[in-house]
Parts: sequence; structure tokens; C-alpha cells
Amino acid sequence: MIENQDEMNAARQALTDWLAAFNGKDLDALFALYTDDSVYANAKAPLRRGLEAVKPWYAGSIPNLKGRLLHKEEAAWQSGNLAGILGSYYFQPPAEEAATGKEGSTGRVFLLFRKENGTWRMAFDMDNTPEDVSPEWFADG
Repeated sequence: MIENQDEMNAARQALTDWLAAFNGKDLDALFALYTDDSVYANAKAPLRRGLEAVKPWYAGSIPNLKGRLLHKEEAAWQSGNLAGILGSYYFQPPAEEAATGKEGSTGRVFLLFRKENGTWRMAFDMDNTPEDVSPEWFADG
């Protein structure tokens, strides 16, 4: 259910901005898109509660990442100051690695955004690595 399409689109724009900051390795822009009490539940790491716990995870990994993170929305909900986006992700390897047969990693993610002071920010991020998501899903862009 989407109560207000404009608000849902604004939350989607927050995700687009997040992807741009992540792929651009712009940690300041990335962290500005989180709530202070955000929760991160990565499939292969302990639960992190609060932006101060999330920051070291990204600060330690993003500078060394190669490739580009892609996202495809599968479902969305918006009610009041909350918006959720369920989607698939693909961490696309750089061209030189893809040429050697490296496929990159895939999975599914649920993101919950909360509107605070007029701005949509990420409050919850949970990913997993199901077998039904593959790089082929992202072939069309």
C-alpha cells in the first residue's frame, strides 16, 4: 500500500542518493542519509544498532570495494513517515574482473526509510543472499 506517491518517490530518491554515495565512496554523503538510530542487519555480520555502530562497517569496507552496487525494486510500501523498499541487489564487478568470469555477489534487501524534518533517511537495512537472485536479473540495466 502506498498512501502518497510523491512521498514514496521521495523515499525512492533517498535510495538513489544512497546508491550514488555508496558507489562514489562518499562516506559523508552516505552517512547523512541515515537516521541516528538506524539498524543494519547484514547477512554475514553481527547486527549493528545506531549510526555510530554502522559507520565503522562502511568506513572499513567501502574504500576497498571495486565494482558497482545495483538495485532493482521488487515491492514498496509507504504510510505516514515510513516507507519500505524491498529489492534485489547485484554487486557488479569491475569490467576487468567480469572479463575473467567473476560474477559478483547478489542478494535481496529490505530498506526502511523514515521521514525526519522533511527528509527521508534510512532507518533499517537488512540483506540476505537467496538463491533466486542472479546477475542475469540486472542485464537490462
